Amino acid sequence: MQEIQLSSLVKSISPQWLSLLTDDELNMLIVLKHGFANLNECDMKEIIEAAILEQHKGNIFH
Repeated sequence: MQEIQLSSLVKSISPQWLSLLTDDELNMLIVLKHGFANLNECDMKEIIEAAILEQHKGNIFH
């Protein structure tokens, strides 16, 4: 298992998505079961989606 800050992960695999994330999301720690050497673009989409959902959990939007 490997723990890494989301900003570092995004910068190394999908830097084009940095502007889509808030500072709170970028500062989240992500735990990767098998490290990040084998991550692909699809994996990054899932990780980013989960990070955004986690940050906004409990928020009510009108």
